[in-house]
Amino acid sequence: MNSPRNESAIGIVAGLITLCIFSGTLVVSRIGATNTLTIYDVAALRFGVAAVCVLPFLGMVKWENLTWRRSFTLALVGGAVFALFLLGGFIFAPVAHGGIIVNGAMPIFAAIMTWLIFREGLGLGKIAGVIIILIGVAATGWDAMEFGTPGQWRGHLLFLGAAACNSGFLTAVRGWRIGALESLVAVMGLNSLIYLPIWILFLPSSIHEAPWQEIALQGVYQGIIAAFIAGFMIAYAARTIGSTRQAAIMSGAPAMALLMAIPLLNEIPSWLSVGGVIIVTIGILMTLGLNIFKPVFPSNNKNKK
Repeated sequence: MNSPRNESAIGIVAGLITLCIFSGTLVVSRIGATNTLTIYDVAALRFGVAAVCVLPFLGMVKWENLTWRRSFTLALVGGAVFALFLLGGFIFAPVAHGGIIVNGAMPIFAAIMTWLIFREGLGLGKIAGVIIILIGVAATGWDAMEFGTPGQWRGHLLFLGAAACNSGFLTAVRGWRIGALESLVAVMGLNSLIYLPIWILFLPSSIHEAPWQEIALQGVYQGIIAAFIAGFMIAYAARTIGSTRQAAIMSGAPAMALLMAIPLLNEIPSWLSVGGVIIVTIGILMTLGLNIFKPVFPSNNKNKK
């Protein structure tokens, strides 16, 4: 068995891998939203491929906490609605804006939801963090008005919808004590059963005209890496190093996505976008509380009398 020290080290690695995957998801989603495939095609590839990945693990699912009502709720807020909000936002706005708004708004929505549902107090640190995040998001809006192309505000509203959905998903998983595998089965399984037929019958598609490289990129990254692998990684990290430290690691997603977008998409950020990333990251860390700075590994030194 691994010692707590080794598990913590592996947990940090898992958390950093999740950070890289999520930052890459923002870039890949931007690619999917602005090329041949429609956003509905990208969502279908995400759920279809991920559903195939979870099939071998159905026998390992613990169904005690995963009722049909809870499954549909998780599938609704964590599935197609979230994906289409995120992908739709990237039709109008660049990666930097998506990283700032989605990652910045999530702690705000999460704080509101936990206060309403669990009656957890916000505290002065969290309130200050929320205010700082709002300043960073406002800087992004100003950037769009001053330097962006017309209509970027539509992408910003869709990013807010994605942040609200993801916060609702995480709040529900926490409140109902749903494991990573159970949440993956609920989201990917039900969305493949419900969304895919709707996509085939009613939604606009250009998958037959898209080059196979584009289809492969979205299918592999969205379905296997982002939806399946990252789901297990973030669950392991949260269990070994704590959800607070994992959330602190994820606060680096806006900055990493912004840096990735420069060479991959040739999206050169304005000084307002860079400032927004810095401000939002500080605000996210403040909403997490000062306990993120406690050492991950317990000291071996014993207190002297």
